[in-house]
Amino acid sequence: MITRVPVTRDYGTTVLRAARHRDCISQDVNAIALADELGKRPDVRVIAVLDAAGRPVGILQKESLFALLGKPFGREVLGRTKASELAQTVPILDSHTGLFASGFEEQGEEEASYRILVDGKGQFLAILAARDLSEHLSRITEDDIELAGKIQERLEASNEAISGEDFRFEAWSRPAKGVGGDFWHSKRLESGSCFLALCDVSGKGVAASLVVALVAGMLRMYDFSKGLGSLIVALNEALVATFHMEKYLTGFFCVFNPVSRMIEVADMGHSHAFVLRGGKVRRLKTGTTNLPIGVEPAMRPSLHRWILASGDALFVYSDGLTEQEDQSGKEFGDRHLASFVLGALGNDESLRETLPVALDNHRGRIPQQDDMSFMLLSLHEASTGRS
Repeated sequence: MITRVPVTRDYGTTVLRAARHRDCISQDVNAIALADELGKRPDVRVIAVLDAAGRPVGILQKESLFALLGKPFGREVLGRTKASELAQTVPILDSHTGLFASGFEEQGEEEASYRILVDGKGQFLAILAARDLSEHLSRITEDDIELAGKIQERLEASNEAISGEDFRFEAWSRPAKGVGGDFWHSKRLESGSCFLALCDVSGKGVAASLVVALVAGMLRMYDFSKGLGSLIVALNEALVATFHMEKYLTGFFCVFNPVSRMIEVADMGHSHAFVLRGGKVRRLKTGTTNLPIGVEPAMRPSLHRWILASGDALFVYSDGLTEQEDQSGKEFGDRHLASFVLGALGNDESLRETLPVALDNHRGRIPQQDDMSFMLLSLHEASTGRS
């Protein structure tokens, strides 16, 4: 009485991939006989009613059929009723329809639950439920986020360890949605200098991770002998050409010479950086402001140079740290962050271990609201040279 249509080929991006219900009956089947059969089939929730040519007439939901059966004289009435008389008419879709073109969101509540899928000849293939489509799309999204997250983990793991005898470097990043737009990069250059960068891409999630992958790849392949300014120009050209100014990033890019302690900086609309010296926090003042990367087709970045003193520490971070709220709506804040970093340095503690704990204690049960990242370059007191 109940026939299950065998699984046919689908192309992964069509609604057929999400459809789970493939059971069907002839339109001449008696309603009581069907109800009795369905009572033995807990796996069948909805069934298609087909005409003699195998074309769908409509669907029958087990729950609705059993509700009719439970009414006064229901069994007597249904005993004289064919399945076709009870069939519910629902929209019919070509099985090659794309996953995002089912039209569920365009229909009212009566039509919002199911679609009948047919082949090119109008033959029944499956019933698509709105819930099944939603779950399928959720799994796709979760898989994409998981893959993007793994890629970002590999990118971070491939950063080079650059700490030396006279200085220490550590960095940390954590996305708000499994994958995000904050990232840091470290690399020791052939000249003996070190390249450091911390970037914050506009937006969150998978879209932001695409920008991260592009920029991280360029940073690994770039010829740094061309200079920091040329790097910024190349990054800007790549982002504009790829994302057409729909995505951009703020970033702090620098080259540090461990011998001279000279640091050359390109602050691209980021500004979340300070130097800790003698127990005090000093904001880096450049006098000029660079635009974020990716917002203008042409760019001439302003670069600035400082000499770091023995015992100095450069701390760069994203605003996800300071803007994280607690349960009362109070932000972690710049002042609190600076005080925490000072204390950790004074106690010779690792910020990678202590700062994430402090942020989580602050937010409590409030979800992480934005991607978070920081990097710290600290010079040992034993360093020598001019200050």
